[in-house]
Amino acid sequence: MSLPLQVFILGLITVFFVLAVVVATGHTIIWFVNKYFEPAPVANRRILPLPGIDSKKVAAISAAVNTITRGKGKVTRIEKNQDQI
Repeated sequence: MSLPLQVFILGLITVFFVLAVVVATGHTIIWFVNKYFEPAPVANRRILPLPGIDSKKVAAISAAVNTITRGKGKVTRIEKNQDQI
């Protein structure tokens, strides 16, 4: 084999192993943190009734956000888009 091809293959193999080490380190850190540290407590916050918005609509929006974000998202503000009035 010619030298440029050998250098190219050696470079590809090196990059593969470096990336494999990075991925393995990331998985190890995630495993360690999940195993030995407790998750942060989640505050149970209620959304106050908003004037002019039906409480059933607020509940539906909150449920949709909760489902899509798997419980990690929260509704902080609901506004009507002024462009569509």
